[in-house]
This record gives sequence, C-alpha cells and structure tokens, in this order.
Amino acid sequence: MNNDIHSGDQHASHEEALRLAQWLRQLMNYTTPSETPLMQARDETQLDLQFDSDYHLRFYQQLPDFIMALLNNDPQATIHYAPLLYHLASCTECHNGYLDLYDAIRAAIYPHGTRPILGQGTRTLDATPQRMLSHLCRTLISQSEAILQQARRDHVDADASARSLLQLALRISARISQYGLRQQALRDLVRVASLAQGSAPPPQDDPDLYTFTPQPVGAAGSRGKKTVRRAAETFHPAEEASVIHLRSHALEGTITQHEQALELHLSALDESLRGHFVLISVPLGSLLEPIRWLGGNPRAIRSAVPVAADGSLVTTLGYTDLRLADPEEHNLLEALFMLLEVRKDNQSG
Repeated sequence: MNNDIHSGDQHASHEEALRLAQWLRQLMNYTTPSETPLMQARDETQLDLQFDSDYHLRFYQQLPDFIMALLNNDPQATIHYAPLLYHLASCTECHNGYLDLYDAIRAAIYPHGTRPILGQGTRTLDATPQRMLSHLCRTLISQSEAILQQARRDHVDADASARSLLQLALRISARISQYGLRQQALRDLVRVASLAQGSAPPPQDDPDLYTFTPQPVGAAGSRGKKTVRRAAETFHPAEEASVIHLRSHALEGTITQHEQALELHLSALDESLRGHFVLISVPLGSLLEPIRWLGGNPRAIRSAVPVAADGSLVTTLGYTDLRLADPEEHNLLEALFMLLEVRKDNQSG
C-alpha cells in the first residue's frame, strides 16, 4: 500500500482511495496509546509539542485545513499531512478533536449531502449535535487567534483570514438554539475580534463606561426575571421574540426592530449623562456586513438624540434586512450585541 501511496500517480482509482481511507480509520479507531510503540517510546523532546498537558498546539491547529483537504478530495492530503496522521494515531486528545471537527465541518459545508467514508448516514447542520457546533465555533476562534499571533511574529497581514474564521464562527453559532452553549461557543470572540481590529479591550474600572451584554429571559433567577419584565412591559407578548434584552449591573435595556431599523432602548442612565449625547460601541459590529450602522462606524455610533431628563434613551443603531423575529437571525444579532458599550460624548458639550 505504501508504494501505491507514494507512487506519484495523481489519478488513483476510487477503490484505492477507499481502501486507504478505511485503513486510516481502522488505524485511528482501534489503536490505543498502550498498544502503540510510539507512545511507549515517547521521550522528553515531545513535550515541546504541548501547549499544556492535553493540547498539542502544532498538530491541533492543522486539523481544520486537513479536514478541508479530505472533504475536497485533495489527492496530496495524506502526503502533505503525513506527520499529522502519525500523531493522530498516537494522541487521544487530538484524535477525539479530529473526529468532532470532521463531523461538524462536514455538516457545515455539505448540509444536505451524505457523509463520506469516515461516517455513516446523513447529517444536516440542524441535526448536528449542539455541543459539536459549539466545539467547532471555539476551534474556529482559536484558529483565528493563532493566525493573528503568527502573523504578528512574521510581520505579515493575516487579518482577512482571521476575520473570515470569526465570521464563520458567528454564523455557525446562530444555529445553536441553547443559549448557554451559544455563550460558551463565543466566549473568546470579543477578545480575538479586538486583536483582529488592532484595538485593546475596554478597561474594567472605567467609571464613565457602561457595558451591556445580552440577558435571556429568566436567566438570572427571580431578580433577572423582574428586571426583564420591567424592560419589556411596553411590548406585547407576541413581540418578545423580536427583542434582545440587555443588562449592565443594575441597568437594563432592549434592542428592538421597526422595519429595517434596529433601535436601542435604555433607561435609568446616570445623571451625568442626562441632556448629553452618548457614543455607542458595538465591538463585533464590523463582522456582519448586512448591518448599515448609523454613521458608518459600529465602534463610534453617536446617539441621534441626547439622554432624556429621566435617564431614558431611544436611538437608532443601524439598518438591516435581518429579522429579529426569525429565530436564527435573532441568535445572530444577539451574538453580535454580546458586548455593547455606552459612554458620554465629550464633544457634545
């Protein structure tokens, strides 16, 4: 078989490819660390491959590219990724990661087709386990961060590649219906997106900065439910699905939609803001092109009106064809607003 693999023939038959794939799968599924001479002979030099005790950074980061090569039927995949294949045969952590990623990426790329050799049956993105989608999102974000860090070391521009991975993670997360899993899937998104944009995360102790995050109904216990009811009491029950609830400590707010306009509703803002315009920042706003932000910059949206005397504010953020009433698009927009910052516009006088 090895002679066939390395013969350089670019037109191997389907039967040969099938036998190769079956052999690889059998090797990875039935070879355990205790049975592998490589594991028994492991020495201290292999510790250089480890990021921590169970994460082999160098090989793990190759998995998405290797999987895409397999899905695209690249005849050179087994040659280009031979060290990775050897590692997968001996590393339980990376092997399990490969199996999870393969299923998730296969379902994301070919949602209506049958799964190829390394699985059976059919699998659509809707039928893909939620935890698998969450794992895929985390991996894409991690891969984006790795690309950015490597680009910084090599003094090259890889922002476009990193951004495309973050966009893919954002869109896949919209298919995760479980709020907790969706939060877990995107837990590093704001931080990595800030790296991609060359900006630093906001200081945690800035007294003039209000940071709002989405708050699902009932997610914070009885106190949270009471707060959400107050924030939403002006809406009819049928409209609840078209609302994104926000919270910042004791403050509350909502994002609603009227035709194409996304509107921010805040209340009980500090007296120092009343009578003044505010600047609103949506750090993830540039990841989603379908939104036309007011003023053109999602990180510097100036409120259309000043804060009212009672501390309330209603202002348009931007316009989009996405619909909050659609469950998947609602999840996408909610993820986009996973961080919203408000501060006084010092230029407003």
